[in-house]
Amino acid sequence: MSDSLNEQLNETSKQEKRSRSQKRQRDCIIKLRAKKDERAEMKANAAAAGLSLSSFLRSLAVARPRTRPVRRPLPDTKLLAQAMGRLGIYASNAHQLLKLANRGEIVYVDELAEASRKLDDAADELLKVIRG
Repeated sequence: MSDSLNEQLNETSKQEKRSRSQKRQRDCIIKLRAKKDERAEMKANAAAAGLSLSSFLRSLAVARPRTRPVRRPLPDTKLLAQAMGRLGIYASNAHQLLKLANRGEIVYVDELAEASRKLDDAADELLKVIRG
């Protein structure tokens, strides 16, 4: 009797564990013809809305769509911390130079230009890390 009970338990656990494709409720595929530039525009609009292309089109066509935002990977925390640190250092250097200039002390244009360039580079690097 315990063997049949084990078999029944195994059967129910197999039935409960369905694959992702079996869980899908949207099983109807709609094909759409578009030009490359139209597809690029649709993808850009979907990305701006934070949705996949399918979710975006569904949101436009259905009265009450059930869409979810696109999952974007988080930036690497170590790289983010390093980029933030560099940005902080260069911002501090620029602040010190501007402080000297406000006091009336001589600050060379080359120093200001270099500090500005480093600050811009650090900001660009930080944006690259954030965007992935």
